[in-house]
Amino acid sequence: MTADPITAAVRLAAELMLLPQTDPVLARRIGGRLDGWDVDGDAFLAQTEGVVLVALLATRNEAGPPGPWCAAAAAALRQRDDLPLFAALPSSLPDPVSTRRVQLRLLACCLTPRSGHRWIRLYDTACEFLERAALLTEDAESPLRGE
Repeated sequence: MTADPITAAVRLAAELMLLPQTDPVLARRIGGRLDGWDVDGDAFLAQTEGVVLVALLATRNEAGPPGPWCAAAAAALRQRDDLPLFAALPSSLPDPVSTRRVQLRLLACCLTPRSGHRWIRLYDTACEFLERAALLTEDAESPLRGE
């Protein structure tokens, strides 16, 4: 990881979005969700990456190996309370990250029933990515059993 947690979070979020390419179980689950919800997959996954990034930035004090950091970010999302999540973000963010944060915060306000449903779906999908990454990292680091 780099010394800068914002740069590390941006890079890790982008890497996590590539998980379905290497994890057929996650790919099948995510594909089924997108089909069932009848959403534009590219736009939805771009917003999901933004939620993953927000969760990582909110837990930047956990920055270190991806497994524990992803687990902490997933736990932050599982609380289902977006106010502390957004409040925990750094006060100064690069413009592209700040723009994504503002867009997601507006969506999280649930101004319409449709935005509320989308926000919940984004939360759940971001958790899928973070939890799967934490699990894969934990499995890769655990010693072989039975030897």
